[in-house]
Amino acid sequence: MNDYVQLLQAYFPYIAKGAIVTIELTLVALIGSVLIGLVTTFAKLSSVRPLSFVAGVYIELIRATPALLQLFIIYFGLTSFGLRLDPFTAASITLSMVGGAYAAEIFRAGIEAVDRGQFEAARSLGMSTPLAMRRIILPQAAVIILPPFTNFVISMIKDTSLALTISVPEIMYRSYDASSQSFRSMAIYSMAAIIYLAVCLPLSGFARALERRRASR
Repeated sequence: MNDYVQLLQAYFPYIAKGAIVTIELTLVALIGSVLIGLVTTFAKLSSVRPLSFVAGVYIELIRATPALLQLFIIYFGLTSFGLRLDPFTAASITLSMVGGAYAAEIFRAGIEAVDRGQFEAARSLGMSTPLAMRRIILPQAAVIILPPFTNFVISMIKDTSLALTISVPEIMYRSYDASSQSFRSMAIYSMAAIIYLAVCLPLSGFARALERRRASR
């Protein structure tokens, strides 16, 4: 027991510092995902076929290939064209691209879940399409989108662990480093699990509460 306490004192603060990088990476990637997701959603729903086609190809291409492969293409592959990104930037771009594809599907499903008649009614009152979307459709879609989007945020937090492979000093990178130094893999990775649980469990509870609230309406 004393041995574990000493190990905790020696390595837990070091691993916990990785949580700051994990949260920073998550926030940057979430902002990128929302922006890419919104643009892709409106392109996908557009009546302009080339836009809809390009958006569909992007979504399917991202979803059909491993995120780790995409990370390696961004970080290692772009060096063939003379573009060398630092690890944090490469991870942020990759997670934004991956998240954007999945966020687009969440946004699209939420918008399409709103009764089409409401949009038509808004248009008949003289509202432009952007105005009807902003004042009528999106506020209702947001209520539908919020629970799955919260689950998406949790997945994004866990996906930041992929950045370990390009030496971004997030939770898993520091855990791997501490494990290599201490040779106590079970204890070290248990500490990492505790940190992930501390971050993700409140969000998971929030998502369940939203789903229950929506189901009770």
